[in-house]
Amino acid sequence: MQDSGLSQQEIKQKLEKLLQQDLSFSHGRILGSMCTMPHNFAKEIFTAYIDKNVGDPGLFPATAELEDQTISMLGDLLSNRSAAGFILTGGSEANILALWTAKTLYKNKGNEVLIPESAHFSFDKAASLLDLRIKKITLDKNYAVNIEELKNQISPNTIALVGIAGTTALGVVDPIPELSRVAQEHDLYLHVDAAFGGFVLPFLHRIGRSGVPFDFSLPGVCSITIDPHKMGMSVIPSGGILYRSARIASAVKVFVPYLSGGETALATIVGTRSGASVLATWAMLKHFGRQGYTEVVKRCMELTDYLAAAVKEITELSLLAEPVLNIVGITSNIISIQELAKNLRKKGWALSLFDKHIRIVLMPHLKHEHIQKFIVHLKETVLNIKATNKI
Repeated sequence: MQDSGLSQQEIKQKLEKLLQQDLSFSHGRILGSMCTMPHNFAKEIFTAYIDKNVGDPGLFPATAELEDQTISMLGDLLSNRSAAGFILTGGSEANILALWTAKTLYKNKGNEVLIPESAHFSFDKAASLLDLRIKKITLDKNYAVNIEELKNQISPNTIALVGIAGTTALGVVDPIPELSRVAQEHDLYLHVDAAFGGFVLPFLHRIGRSGVPFDFSLPGVCSITIDPHKMGMSVIPSGGILYRSARIASAVKVFVPYLSGGETALATIVGTRSGASVLATWAMLKHFGRQGYTEVVKRCMELTDYLAAAVKEITELSLLAEPVLNIVGITSNIISIQELAKNLRKKGWALSLFDKHIRIVLMPHLKHEHIQKFIVHLKETVLNIKATNKI
């Protein structure tokens, strides 16, 4: 740190130069992210209320009340308007908090949690932080958790099950109804990670597509992760955790005596929390409503269909699975997927690479012309790889 500060204009110029390597959602080259450009209205609200700290409700009681309203709206979306919960930094924090809650509620039973192999890496973090034993269950031919194996792996030490509603790799939805029944039969905590799918699945039936049950309409579901900063188009950070009841939500609460409004009970991992994120999410839910989000999902699913159809027409490529959500997995038995991803990245496309496939996430910042251009580059790259390797 230098002794004398720089002018604001100098700093802005430096930042503009230093950040030139960062990609922008508006350029349409980001194909591998589950986040997107926040809506302009969300950015406006976030900036206007940047000083709000919902972790100190004595100072900001109105912000705390609006968080309750936000959770109520999200609960309504997930079939439980009386749900309790919090707006957090993201899905990782929500998943860690869910397993902390499960461990606390079942502290006299054991420390074992069964999760699919497709589960997000945040569950491994949670296991390490909370001294939990994770058992990873294999996937079936449709890349969903193998229910029969899961049943066989339940032991007297098992306290919780995890199901995914929109896996990171392919957007697959686990059979949550079956998981719900198993959880009830064995008195287990069931957490559903719908960080991505939570803002997609509830709207599929409105656009004539088959919906998949995954939420609080299933009696065994205890908590759900849902991220407004993904398909909800709110600002980063805006994650969410919802619990079936206030009783479950309060399992890990601690009392903090020194806050401005007096002793306060907090039940989140972090103390200071962005009230601006809460208000931006509240504003987006109010502004978009169900119809607005239906239109967002409709556009994204139409782009998904367009890309999936184009991939099927390329002889050397195939889909790893039929898309359920707005995620396309591209694979090949003819050319190297790793080489394909490397060459597409050289052309400026930011995409995700897994062991067997390239993942494309069709988010709201993408337009038809972006995907059209990507398909052209995809075809060109496949042909170049074949020619180079004399396939």
